[in-house]
Amino acid sequence: MIRKFETPVGEDQRETGESYFSGNPSTAQANVSSEIPTEQSDKVRAAEKPATITTLVVSPNLSMSWRANLLLVAGIAFICIGTGIVWAYFGLWLVLPFAGLEVLFVTVCLYLTVRKLSRKEVITIDANEIKLEWGLYEPQQSVTLPRHWSKLEYQCDDSPFEVGSLTLGAHGKYYPLGLSLGRDEKRSLYRQLYQLL
Repeated sequence: MIRKFETPVGEDQRETGESYFSGNPSTAQANVSSEIPTEQSDKVRAAEKPATITTLVVSPNLSMSWRANLLLVAGIAFICIGTGIVWAYFGLWLVLPFAGLEVLFVTVCLYLTVRKLSRKEVITIDANEIKLEWGLYEPQQSVTLPRHWSKLEYQCDDSPFEVGSLTLGAHGKYYPLGLSLGRDEKRSLYRQLYQLL
């Protein structure tokens, strides 16, 4: 999932990535557009660039919230523990601890999955630099690149099983982007970044 936010340069100071990790950008206005930008010449694109700070937030598609996952665990627990209690009533009490272990195992697996799917990439582009941030609930890794020396590369094989490789870098150091995206979303991110750069 790619969300795009634009903040006018003259308004407040530069927005830090932390608010985008929490999902509450304070000064940014959401500009969610399904339009795929077309490629234009560099001169035309440079003339059209507004004086804004553009932020792209890239995150995996989270099909269920943590609350919905807890409801799922509660349903599984009701069935497993209920079955275990019935078997314990008939004298097979060893079934009950294993039912509890099953519920614990499912809970831990769902927690680890939701935690992994909460990872975000925040790409902030202004007139002079590009800031890349990665993290779960706050930036855990951050890199700043000079905008005019940055190079964007996208490579994708023709195989339907390949999602492609999208990297952004400068001075010989390249950083992967859109690791959680599918092929079409990664292509869309490439086009948006190409237009912004």
